[in-house]
Amino acid sequence: MTDASILLLDDDPDVGLAAQLLLQRRVAPLTCLRRPAELTPALDRLKPALLLLDLNFGPGRTDGEQGLRLLAEVQARPQPPVVVVMTAYADIDLAVQALKRGAFDFITKPWDNVRLIATCREALQRALPALAGEPASTALEPSRSLAAQERAAVLAAMAEAEGNLSAAARLLGLSRAALYRRLDKHGL
Repeated sequence: MTDASILLLDDDPDVGLAAQLLLQRRVAPLTCLRRPAELTPALDRLKPALLLLDLNFGPGRTDGEQGLRLLAEVQARPQPPVVVVMTAYADIDLAVQALKRGAFDFITKPWDNVRLIATCREALQRALPALAGEPASTALEPSRSLAAQERAAVLAAMAEAEGNLSAAARLLGLSRAALYRRLDKHGL
C-alpha cells in the first residue's frame, strides 16, 4: 500500500519487534513507540494512516482506561488515523467500549498473524480515501472476507446491545449458544 504507514504504541518492546517483523514487509512501514507521552508528537510528525494502540501501560494495569483515554484524544484530532486497539487483557465489555469510541477493530494479544495482517490491510483501505481527501467509500465493504463481515456484525450487535449477550443474540437472530461459538471463533 502506497503512502500508508503504521504507528504502534505498546510498552512491551517484544510486541513492537514482533509487529514490525510481521507487518513491515507484508502491509506497510511501521514505527514503534513505547511511552504514551511519545504519541502526540509522533502523530504530528509521521501522520500515520493506522495506529495500533495498546490499552494498558505499566505493570499491573489491566482495565484499559489508559488506552481508551488515548483513543479519545486521537479521535479528537483533525484527520485522525484509523485505530486498531490491542490488549492481552481482553473482555467483551472492553471491546465494546473501544468500538463505541471509534476503534476500527479490537485485537487480542497474542494475536493470530493472518488476522492481524488482514485487519491492518482493511484498516489501511479505509484510511487511504481519507488520506487523499476523499470520503470513505462503501464499495470497499464487499471485499471484506465473510469471516471479517461476520466478526464486524457480531461486534456491532454487541456494541448496540451494550455488552448484553442475550440482546446481542436476539439482534443477530441467534441463540446464546450460537453467539458464544461466534465470539470464541473470532477471539472476542
